[in-house]
Amino acid sequence: MAKERVEVFLARRISYKKGERSGAMIGIARISVAISVAVMLVAISVIVGFKEALQERLTGLEAHITVEPAGSHYALDAKSLTLDGEFEERVAQMEGFRSIVPYASRAGIIKSGEAMQGALLRGVTADYDTLFYRSCLVEGALPRIGGEERKKDILLPQSLAHQLNVGVGDKVEFVFTSEGAPMRRDAYKVSGIYTSGLASMEQMLTITDMRNVQRLNGWAEDRVSGYMIMAEDMEASRELVGNVRAEAYLAGDSEMWRTSDLVGTYPQLFDWLATHDVNGAVIIIIMIVVAMLNMSTALLIIIFERIRMIGTLKALGMRNGGVQRLFLLCASRVIASGLLWGNVVAGVLLGVQHLTGIITLDPEAYLLSAVPVAFGWGWWLAIDVLLPLVLLALLMVPVAITSRVRPDQTLKYQ
Repeated sequence: MAKERVEVFLARRISYKKGERSGAMIGIARISVAISVAVMLVAISVIVGFKEALQERLTGLEAHITVEPAGSHYALDAKSLTLDGEFEERVAQMEGFRSIVPYASRAGIIKSGEAMQGALLRGVTADYDTLFYRSCLVEGALPRIGGEERKKDILLPQSLAHQLNVGVGDKVEFVFTSEGAPMRRDAYKVSGIYTSGLASMEQMLTITDMRNVQRLNGWAEDRVSGYMIMAEDMEASRELVGNVRAEAYLAGDSEMWRTSDLVGTYPQLFDWLATHDVNGAVIIIIMIVVAMLNMSTALLIIIFERIRMIGTLKALGMRNGGVQRLFLLCASRVIASGLLWGNVVAGVLLGVQHLTGIITLDPEAYLLSAVPVAFGWGWWLAIDVLLPLVLLALLMVPVAITSRVRPDQTLKYQ
């Protein structure tokens, strides 16, 4: 116990002693560890934030899994399938399932005055999960859906509302054309305006009551464009889509239903997200190397400046293991100090970005309008625990040099 107290006391004096070359190097090492920790935490937070933000917005605008008539994905003419209660029940029993809702859609041209733009009118039911659109609402309210009286409300994306120069309460007109059929027009009242951050994907998507679209398409109540199925998360959707595809094949029978998921629909986007994992690993390795080099340099300078002290301690009976623990304790104090400041800096930077979105992005290139950040205590704690352990393990190499110090040589000319 007394030896341990001596080692801790000496480590404290060495790690905070100023006015020597080693003092400056300790400061540099402390700053290096702080920067490395901050960079790693910010990098992982942004990478995880990108993944979570894009997946959340994609599943909000689309769905994890979509079931629709074969050949309808890029078709201009509206195609439909028949609602199947048994199919819905079988899907609801699958592992990883969260919700299933029908939808009806029709592509057309939306106009207001002289301004016009291509858009997709998507009709949903009262069972549709409105939490995503409610969180994205910037003005007005969500459309009135599913009441006894059909309402002709419409929810517009902010970019489309700006192009049409309309606001909440204004009227817009949809124009629909199809081969061999007369042009159809339908007017709607703007109930609300939303923005998801995915400007390039939301700019054509408008939301209304499904009965409005069914009436436009001339469908009965049991005819819809397809089903949107939500899984518990992206991982669960990867297994769920296979099971849904098998059930859809049997349920569709002569109608031939097509099943797709987000990964299959946007493969390039998910491949791009996967490359971020590699970038994150590279950043972590580089930061560990930088912190290691600076810590090693500082530790070697401390050891060389205290050769006589090492010799004296050995002459007084301290073994090599005790001397090595002394300098590892010194390194631990420096690492702990750098770790604390790195966490503070990263927390402040990420907090400011989360609250203000001050660092913006080009949505055309990155899909998102601001840099997203995520706060995951699991990986945050993993970095705080694993980085010191890795650094201390690597510092065993330079610390081993103390075992070569001989008291008779270091004290001969003292």
